[in-house]
Amino acid sequence: MNITIQGARVIDVRASLPRHKTLKYGRRKLTDIRSAAIHHSATLSGSQEAFARYHVSTNGWPGIAYHFVIQKDGVIYWCNEPEVISYHVGNSNRHALGICLVGDFRIQQPTAAQLDAANRLIKHLQEQIPTMKQVFGHQEYPGYAWKNCPAFPMGKFRLDYSQFLQKPVGKIDKPQQVPVAISLNGSLLSVTGFLKDGVSMLPVRAVANAAGGKVEWIEQTKDVRVNGKDLNEKLISGSAYAPARELAAALCLQIEWDGSTNTVILRG
Repeated sequence: MNITIQGARVIDVRASLPRHKTLKYGRRKLTDIRSAAIHHSATLSGSQEAFARYHVSTNGWPGIAYHFVIQKDGVIYWCNEPEVISYHVGNSNRHALGICLVGDFRIQQPTAAQLDAANRLIKHLQEQIPTMKQVFGHQEYPGYAWKNCPAFPMGKFRLDYSQFLQKPVGKIDKPQQVPVAISLNGSLLSVTGFLKDGVSMLPVRAVANAAGGKVEWIEQTKDVRVNGKDLNEKLISGSAYAPARELAAALCLQIEWDGSTNTVILRG
């Protein structure tokens, strides 16, 4: 199955997640899938590896319950093939595909990045699996009315998704946000960053090169690392941009923000 999603980052972890030594999930045809089941992790944070360990070691299940896990930064982790009948909505498992957004939405809200990634993922899956026509929250499945999951209004989620479908979906070709100047040890760099949702995003390679950092591109996972540290980067027109504070920490630089001139000031 093709899982390349335009405008989203997907990491395939199917082969690396903990699995039960002897138990195996059942299998189905793609045409058996009728709905996407939306869950929240009911944890403030957490990794797909941690969820898989819990489901296997504590619950005694064959593997992780979810087919996809969406982290708060919007990265989608592919955990099970769609044909796998995993345990997540009881008697409806055979016909449902599980998507989990990390967070406890009884006390938090999904991030904009998570919701955007969920929309893109569902749209892609519905194109690949035409029988998956419906999107429900966990508590909307038979027998789960008592369960506050995913703990945000599914009616609004479906309305927002229907509006999303009316818009062209694709990667951002260039940043439309407010430009941000970059000062390194008192000198302005020739490149600029931009503001996105109040966060300064800086061009990774240009800043790292100017500061003497080591930049690596990990082709298998489409990751950028600076001095061996992973960043929550965004790829725009082939260039990686990362949050200023993350990039500064990887380069061991001090950072300040001058709001009067929209300048990120780096020293070190």
